[in-house]
Amino acid sequence: MQRLGTIAGHSPLQLSIAAGVAGTLSVTGTVVASAADSTTVANEARGAKASEIVPPSPSDLSTTTGALALKDAVTAAQEKRQADIAKAKARAAAKREAARKAAAKARAEKQADRSRSFSSVSQGVERMSASASHALQLAAAAASGAYYTHGGAGPQGFDCSGFTMYVFSKMGISLPHSSSAQRASVQSVSSPQPGDLVFVYNGGGGSVGHVAIYAGGGYWWEASNPSVGVGKHRAWSSNVSYGRVL
Repeated sequence: MQRLGTIAGHSPLQLSIAAGVAGTLSVTGTVVASAADSTTVANEARGAKASEIVPPSPSDLSTTTGALALKDAVTAAQEKRQADIAKAKARAAAKREAARKAAAKARAEKQADRSRSFSSVSQGVERMSASASHALQLAAAAASGAYYTHGGAGPQGFDCSGFTMYVFSKMGISLPHSSSAQRASVQSVSSPQPGDLVFVYNGGGGSVGHVAIYAGGGYWWEASNPSVGVGKHRAWSSNVSYGRVL
């Protein structure tokens, strides 16, 4: 109260500045502590040497110069804080943008790899699709009205290797009339495509006991046995290997 009385004895300008400073300090913290810190900042901003910076005493607040220095210091501190916040936001935004660009680049590279792979696979399918489609059409035609007979090689009766031999002979490809001999005469492949030969092994392995033409989607064209006959049947064994003729 005594200090306010002292300030009241000064000019209107001093009173106005003091009132503004008091209001600012009521928001930012303790009067004496804030005054000390803020005046130090103001002195540094004006180029004062560290040895020349003198924290304001309570009596300094009653002078126009002291009040102006304190107000300038508080303003400078607030501006510095806002600048620091703006820099932090700018750094965060730059990091987000860099992460976004990196993710977009990774997606683009992945998509390009997929496109190249798809193109390669598509070209492979296109190269074999005409001949494979022809082989499957011939298999369907040969099976129509045919029956199973041991040792049959067509055109009405077939056994398994006689059926495959007959179909591929229509395409100018000669295969022996034996499932095991056909296995030895074709190129082994790990994943079947339509038109490939399917070789079924006896029991748990060992010798080849049956041959069919892979039709795709888990189906075979085959001369199965006297009870099942000749036709397109669902694959019935997993103990198989594959050979490529086309």
